[in-house]
Amino acid sequence: SKVIRRQPVCTAPAANIRRVFDELYIHIAHLRQILRSDVDLLSNRWLFKYLTHILDERMFEMVKANSAYYVNHPISLNVNVETLLSAAFAEFDASIRPEMKVSIVFEVPVVDVFADMAAFTVARDEVQKKGYRMCLDGLSTKSFMNIDRGKLGFDLIKLQWNADIQSDLRNIENKAMTDAVRSCGTNRVILC
Repeated sequence: SKVIRRQPVCTAPAANIRRVFDELYIHIAHLRQILRSDVDLLSNRWLFKYLTHILDERMFEMVKANSAYYVNHPISLNVNVETLLSAAFAEFDASIRPEMKVSIVFEVPVVDVFADMAAFTVARDEVQKKGYRMCLDGLSTKSFMNIDRGKLGFDLIKLQWNADIQSDLRNIENKAMTDAVRSCGTNRVILC
């Protein structure tokens, strides 16, 4: 619980900024400090992948154990596709009241989706059938241009925002990005 952070996801039409949900995530640098580890947990892709599976399960346990605190507002959780197909997810799902499921978004990394499309499709269909929402996470401005949110069946897409884009919204690349966001659905894209 010491390494869980909340990051608000807001909508900002005109001057009416409103929090839509909070992303709950594990702060890896803080986890490293607590473990007193000199190992860079992000340096080895396979070590990090293994670690994220464990962290997914721990996050599920934390939310289950204190759902009144964690699910008192809509939330998103970063998870692996394999986690959504696991017994840990089944236990988590059984502990969440049906009316609360619509207020939970699962953010899945783009690399997981394309690593095993068959597993992703099964996980997505099952998760959405239960009432949860899905967000494709980890897109750059370049990869975003090649993704069709609707065809992949995601409710939301998270795009790594580049502050340079704001400096010249009228150049060809940024105009194409603006058009792509509109095409995806302006209320379906999370800039981060």
